[in-house]
Amino acid sequence: MNLFLIRHAESKNNIRKSYQERVSDPELTENGHLQSTYLAEFLQKGLHLSQREFEENERPFDQIFCSAMQRSLETVRPIGVAVGLKPEVWLDIHEVGGIYEFNADFTKKIGLPGLNREQIQCSFPDYLLPDGIGDDGWWNKSAETLPEIILRAKRVLNIIKNRAEENVRLGLVTHGAFISSFLSLLFNLNIADGIAFQSHNCSISRLTFERNKKVTIQYLNFYSYLPENLRVPRPDLNLENG
Repeated sequence: MNLFLIRHAESKNNIRKSYQERVSDPELTENGHLQSTYLAEFLQKGLHLSQREFEENERPFDQIFCSAMQRSLETVRPIGVAVGLKPEVWLDIHEVGGIYEFNADFTKKIGLPGLNREQIQCSFPDYLLPDGIGDDGWWNKSAETLPEIILRAKRVLNIIKNRAEENVRLGLVTHGAFISSFLSLLFNLNIADGIAFQSHNCSISRLTFERNKKVTIQYLNFYSYLPENLRVPRPDLNLENG
């Protein structure tokens, strides 16, 4: 099974100058929409695969997933159209922390509902939604803690490992800090130690899972297909920004 971890395109939080400008569930910027268009074209042409792989099977993905966060939902839209798949919302691949805002003095994170089922269906009518998205929003709890992050990353990793024997290509349009958490867990690194795997906006990381528990890293954080003016540097992995 081939797994492609794709970070969402540039969001409005990615260009903010301070915490005061942070929003709980940001939309994409104009550049972000351009990035997602280039990403969709790149994937449609099968350039995330080897030439031989694409010649043998021209289907870029068998399934394409996104989180229930606005920036992931928006990024995956042109991809779904380009590769001929309906995006599937996977709640567990959301960004670290969930949906929250800070209190007035920025000392506490306050959990928020997130988009509800009607809002997502209205804006993204072709997406496949899980039962966990109700009328009161998909999050609706306190900001995520480190132990909760680890448990969630383990759930996702276990699902991926259980599909290792399948001859499929899975795309996950997810978030920077979640990708870092997922890879840290995969490599038996302690997330709490502050080790980070960098992922630029619209970057692609490819891993191959095999039946003998072998995992091959094909490439990480590949984004050079983007025009230079859209290759936005991210020197620090900001867990509030993802």
